Amino acid sequence: MTGVRLSSVLLILFPGKDGEAMVTFIRKKEYDGVHSGQVAFPGGRVEPEDKDLEETALREAEEEVGIKRDEITVIGVLTDLYVPPSNYLIRPYVAIASEALSYLPSPEEVDLVFSVPVSDFYSNCTVTNHTITYRNGFTIEVPGYFAGGHLIWGATAMILSELLEIAKKWY
Repeated sequence: MTGVRLSSVLLILFPGKDGEAMVTFIRKKEYDGVHSGQVAFPGGRVEPEDKDLEETALREAEEEVGIKRDEITVIGVLTDLYVPPSNYLIRPYVAIASEALSYLPSPEEVDLVFSVPVSDFYSNCTVTNHTITYRNGFTIEVPGYFAGGHLIWGATAMILSELLEIAKKWY
């Protein structure tokens, strides 16, 4: 893992209708990069002004979806995940909000913000292999979740699966 790039993401949970836990995702803008157009959690790479990786996740969530730090509380951290295609080491943080959030997506970075009830991943969500076609024409079969009308795969699906494993005792 030479020259690994440090980054972090924020899994934001909030109460939806009837108090059901919702989890927030973004779909990245199309750009000339490895993660173009993918579904992800708000987050990004460490900047020199960040005091730690939690600060990175909070800053990126504010930049990408307009969530202010005083609207959420970080409650934990999941397992670091290394992503070979981009050489990122991602630290996922879990945060909660006491009420539904309003998003202000960054037009430069985020194509869409959407939320899915956590319970959908246990009941209404399809977990199967999907064919991904890269811009160069290369295709690959990947496991992923199809939820909220979106394919959640790769690092995002791996991080989500850890959250779901922890939360399953409530579902």
